[in-house]
Amino acid sequence: MTMRRFLLILAGACLLGSAGFAADPRAEWDKPTKKWIRGPVRALVTVEEEKQFKTLKTDEEVAKFVTDFWARRDPTPGTPENEFADLFWKRVGEAERLFQQTTDPGALSDRGQVYLLLGRATKLPPPGKTTDWVFENIPNVNPSTFTIQFSSASSGNPLLLGRKGFEQIVAANDFLRGLGPKAAEIYAPKPKAPEAPVQIEAAPVAEVKTEESKILDDNALNDTLPTAFPVSLRTDLYQATKGDTFVLVTLGVPKQDAAGAGVVAFARLIPYSADQAAVTLAAADSFVAAQPENTDPVETMLVFQGGAGAHPGRYSILAGIRDPASGKVGLVRQPLEIPDLSSGALKLSTVMLSSRLKGPETPPDAGEGKRAPYYLGAFRIVPAMVPTFHLGSNIAWYYQIYNAAPDPATGKPNLRVEYDFLLLQKGEYRAVAAPQVLTRSSQVEAFSFPLVKSTPTQKGWVEGDYKLLIKVSDEVAKVAADPVEISFKVIP
Repeated sequence: MTMRRFLLILAGACLLGSAGFAADPRAEWDKPTKKWIRGPVRALVTVEEEKQFKTLKTDEEVAKFVTDFWARRDPTPGTPENEFADLFWKRVGEAERLFQQTTDPGALSDRGQVYLLLGRATKLPPPGKTTDWVFENIPNVNPSTFTIQFSSASSGNPLLLGRKGFEQIVAANDFLRGLGPKAAEIYAPKPKAPEAPVQIEAAPVAEVKTEESKILDDNALNDTLPTAFPVSLRTDLYQATKGDTFVLVTLGVPKQDAAGAGVVAFARLIPYSADQAAVTLAAADSFVAAQPENTDPVETMLVFQGGAGAHPGRYSILAGIRDPASGKVGLVRQPLEIPDLSSGALKLSTVMLSSRLKGPETPPDAGEGKRAPYYLGAFRIVPAMVPTFHLGSNIAWYYQIYNAAPDPATGKPNLRVEYDFLLLQKGEYRAVAAPQVLTRSSQVEAFSFPLVKSTPTQKGWVEGDYKLLIKVSDEVAKVAADPVEISFKVIP
């Protein structure tokens, strides 16, 4: 499936409240009259089209012009739908609500006209002398990152600054007006097959004698472990080949405690059963540092990740961080139950929370059949070692669904996914919105959305302790997976 900043469904329709409009903006603004070109469509009209429109004399000529105008912008000619027009008029309705002014309607304001073409900016800082709309890594747009500035007019009617630069961006990207060969690809992409769970290669891990493996040997049975570094440990479990389960091990250490960039991460899975062998990740390439996150001054923790396939069963995991320069070591031990995800009932992988999720995209080639670090299928995700998120930042999650029955009619799964957000209020967790129920044929769920701050005029996220409840059921087999509950905190 494609990654959606989908929880504009949740962050918008639910947590931010929903709003409707008394009138259909298309019915109000798309009437084929001489005033038509002065409506919201003026954002789309090219210079040539404006010249042609001025030559029209009769109502019939205007009606034909309007019909042809939208036909040129139909990414799927010959079908009843015009996906580009539908998106445009949806944005008109949103602009009417978002950019109410003392003079022009919101869709005709400078902010509204920019919004109709570019959609929502990725960053909207509080207004100062000017109000900046920052667009970052916008798909298909060249350049992909830019800033649009508006004046902070006290009259409540901010004006576009640097109009020439904005017009150059629009001129260089015809598809923003619904024109050109790119438009069909962007506004009506061919449907993709539902994404299947990632089959991670459970390749054997060779034992390598290193200083780190010796530390693991020396502390395998110790009750008291070295604690020179406060080590955070996270394990995520996914279906692997050969009937194994892939154990993704992520270690974190506060930057203030690990001043040197040369610290080394290592771990060992120790089975309770004598029939199973331990799995040691202590070679030079067993763990990979998260980059660019580890060099980002905003991030407070160094993160390292490794992984290996293991037979289902009960284990303990011993993991640590070592600084070769000082010889300091921090170790942590946790019990670990590794399930069999390859068959049987409907099951979910671990649900990974993050503030950084990208994709879908083609993972880089790691060489020698290795899995690209921090990639799960087509998504790059760095887990949040501490599930705490700032207001205004993104929250994301990723998980896979296993053993869903195919629908005989389509050959694809038919899954019902329900998301519930609860906030700790007066000593108990209470729902902050109606449950979001989605229908899925994909077995991979990957979402990212902003924690938009609540304001006096608009509901949003507030500080507090939250729980996300995830319920997945197979509508073909009429079975449900065990519900999953994830806790996280939102702070200023």
